Amino acid sequence: MKRFSRDFKTPRHNTGRNVLIVENDQSMEPVSITKTGPAQYFSKIFESREMAHVYHLQLKGSQGSYAQHIALGEYYEGILDILDELVEVYQGQYDVVEGYNIIDTQNTQTQDKLEYFTQTVEFLKTQRYTLLSQDDPHYQAIIDEIINLMYRLIYKLRFLK
Repeated sequence: MKRFSRDFKTPRHNTGRNVLIVENDQSMEPVSITKTGPAQYFSKIFESREMAHVYHLQLKGSQGSYAQHIALGEYYEGILDILDELVEVYQGQYDVVEGYNIIDTQNTQTQDKLEYFTQTVEFLKTQRYTLLSQDDPHYQAIIDEIINLMYRLIYKLRFLK
């Protein structure tokens, strides 16, 4: 099982073949888009939930920490139901998703939380049609909910001090 990258790199497409290049700890390895794309995408969302919880528990009494504590708690509590719905809708249409990546927060927990969530939302936006079909608006709408929830978190981390 591959470990989810600590600093996730945007996947590159090899347009000559129907493969996705995914960086792992050993090398750049081509894998099937249709088999690993959803697992890669969903794993990143699971990672964001875990990171929100880690950041939530690591906050100290600096100015604005209580507002951030609450905002992170709202995110990690709210994301699971939406993510569960997304995966179930996807699996109802296609097949059970397998091959999720192991979530390792050892390095990402030292990353600035605002930077982490800004990078993560960009990944979700840029990869939504690369790793999941744009011909399925019913689950793309659920992805919109996840992106909206993450942008609300980013707003609260940036401005509610």
